[in-house]
Amino acid sequence: MTIKPSSRQFFWLFFIVGFFLAIFLWVSEYFSHQIFIGELERQISICSESSKECGLDKLISISTELLNANQAKIIELDLLIDSYYQSLMKTLLIFIVFLLIGCILLIKDIYYEIRSHINLHR
Repeated sequence: MTIKPSSRQFFWLFFIVGFFLAIFLWVSEYFSHQIFIGELERQISICSESSKECGLDKLISISTELLNANQAKIIELDLLIDSYYQSLMKTLLIFIVFLLIGCILLIKDIYYEIRSHINLHR
């Protein structure tokens, strides 16, 4: 089975671009996650010093109009921290899409090879 060199180059181009993009996004997401955790701890300590309600379960049940800026920030940071693994999975999905795009020409070459092989046997 012959695969054109241009198809291999196309695959490796998308593999490399997708790989480095995924690494960049994973590292960025990791450091953002660490910053969000530190900021959440800081916001909770500020909230508890001001003698306000800081329990996450109670804050979520309170109407958004009744929350002060600090309490709203705590809820927002908790949502960002909880979505960390979803973000990692989305990055993995982006990498897989890059791999699939890179495989398009390989699949096309394999299809034409099989088709020509079938035509030779007829």
